[in-house]
Amino acid sequence: MDVLALGQGDRPAGRPGGVRRGSRGCLRRDRPVWDLSGGQPIPDGLPPASHARIVELEKRFAAHLAVHVLDPSTLSYGLSDSPTGLLAWILQRWRSWSDNGGDLETVFSKDDLLTHAMIFWVNNAIGTSIRTYANNNRHPWTPSHDRHPAIEAPTGITFVAHENPPGVTTDRRVEYFLETDRATWYNHVNLAAHPTGGHFIPWELPTEWTTDLRNTFRNYRP
Repeated sequence: MDVLALGQGDRPAGRPGGVRRGSRGCLRRDRPVWDLSGGQPIPDGLPPASHARIVELEKRFAAHLAVHVLDPSTLSYGLSDSPTGLLAWILQRWRSWSDNGGDLETVFSKDDLLTHAMIFWVNNAIGTSIRTYANNNRHPWTPSHDRHPAIEAPTGITFVAHENPPGVTTDRRVEYFLETDRATWYNHVNLAAHPTGGHFIPWELPTEWTTDLRNTFRNYRP
C-alpha cells in the first residue's frame, strides 16, 4: 500500500488529518483508463525515447486496467480457482511494475512473494481487489464540498522514476505534476521525486518513503 491517510483527505484543513501517497495515476473519465495516447495512434516524430516509453507503459498497464474495469468478475473466478493462475497473475505485476533491473528478488524475497500471494489466496481476496477498479470507474469519487483544493488536508506525494510519464525525467517530475490539472486537487505540502523505485514504493525505497512521510507530517505533530 503506498497511500497513507491520517483522517479523511477532504475534511477541512484545520481539522486533524493528512495524506501521503505514491505516484500511481488516477482513473480518468475523459477516455479509457488504459489509453495513454488518447485514442489516437502514437504521433510520428516523437523522440525515440518518448515513443518507446509510451509503448512500454501500455504493455505494462493496458491489459491490467482494461480487464479490471471491463470484466472483473470473469477474471476473479479464474484466479480464485487456480493457485497457479493467481500466482502467475500477481508475479507478472510485481515483475513488470517494480524497478528491479531484471531481478525481482532484488525487491521481494521469495518469502515476501509467497506471503503476499497467500494473503490473496487464503482470504479469497483477489476478486474484491479487482472489483474496486470497476467500481471506482463507474462511481468516481467526488468531494463532499465545493471548496478548493478539494483535498484540503496536508498532502505529500512521492514520485519514482519507473513510473515517469513519457518524455519526463526525474529532475522535472515535480514541475511536470504542478503543470497538470491534478495538482490543483491537493493542498500539497511535500512533493518528492526519486531516481529509482517503482510501483511498490515502501518495499522498494523504504528509507526514502519513510523520509518523505516524516517531511510531510513533521509540522503537523500535536
